[in-house]
Amino acid sequence: MTAIKRLAIVAIMGVLQELAYAQSTQPGVDAATLYTRAGTMLSADYAKNIESPSSSNLTYPGYPPMPVEWLRMEKQDYEAHAQVRALVHEATLLDSASWPQFDPNNHGRRQLEYLGQCRSVANEIGDAALYQSEVLNDQPAAFQSAEDLMHMAVLLKNQPGEVLVRLLVAEGIEAMDAYRLLVMISGAAITEDASDKHDLPLATANQWIARLLDHPDAQAEFDQAMKGEPLRAQSLPRLLETIHREQAERDMTAMSLAAHVYQHKWGSWPESLEELKTELPRVPVDPWGDGKQTLGYVLIKGGLPNGLDRPLVYSRCNSKDGLFFRTDEPEYGYYNNDGSNLPARKQKQGGQFRDVARWAPADDSRPETTTQPLE
Repeated sequence: MTAIKRLAIVAIMGVLQELAYAQSTQPGVDAATLYTRAGTMLSADYAKNIESPSSSNLTYPGYPPMPVEWLRMEKQDYEAHAQVRALVHEATLLDSASWPQFDPNNHGRRQLEYLGQCRSVANEIGDAALYQSEVLNDQPAAFQSAEDLMHMAVLLKNQPGEVLVRLLVAEGIEAMDAYRLLVMISGAAITEDASDKHDLPLATANQWIARLLDHPDAQAEFDQAMKGEPLRAQSLPRLLETIHREQAERDMTAMSLAAHVYQHKWGSWPESLEELKTELPRVPVDPWGDGKQTLGYVLIKGGLPNGLDRPLVYSRCNSKDGLFFRTDEPEYGYYNNDGSNLPARKQKQGGQFRDVARWAPADDSRPETTTQPLE
């Protein structure tokens, strides 16, 4: 073979490879395949004890400062799985996913193995986002990872052949994403400097606020997923409650980010919901209110361990004993206890509060467990 022919063949093969890669990122290509590949890679590394903290048996608080063992485990996992993150990000460029069809007459567990893979991928990307935010101080990358995670949940929800179990997995992934976002938001600075590679761009913050608030009515989402599902009537209220909770998490996350945008613009936290409203396209309705009440916002003067003001967003979920918040630890995700050592059935229920600012103990001692009523 002549040198010219060899060069021509090499050139043609290069073009074909470029075309193949371009086709793999076009909307017509299936994203489910990319998620499956990512999940398979993660499974292979579990045998080598390389996994994200969320996928492990490690017990730890999910908020900063992260314990040493979390940092060690996540560093090893993060450095080993750049290709996994690349596959998941590539899937974010796609609008369709061909998930396995569920056969109600075949109850074999293998039908739902892909959902377990999606959960593994979600743990991986969620912890990566937290690592990028807290350790690498790279907020643009962290929020992109959160976007990749949100997109996977969207593709689990909004594809043909939707089934309830897939919806519930997607709801869990979105709730996980909201938790990571609340932690990341609490410590992120907002910037308008386009050259800043560390802080969160203001435009990105505003895009996220709109994105988080853009979701269907909970009842409509539930009805769509319930088509053809043979469930008993007593199961339905609990399932709808799950969707309400996840959507409230999204809405409270949007409100937290809006408070940070306000703080960036004015140098102080909003004093009231009326001030916070100026940075929101709409104030979300509280699913546990009277139909007119919105989710709430309050600024607790001197409420942080370091004596600074503590901004909180909240819903009336499980507020049978009135509205009160815990003062011994931060709240970034769903909780159902008052922090006491009483049996669960005797603990008070005071709504759901989420911290907007970074809550950190003044020293290594743990504050005494107390609650404070919302006045």
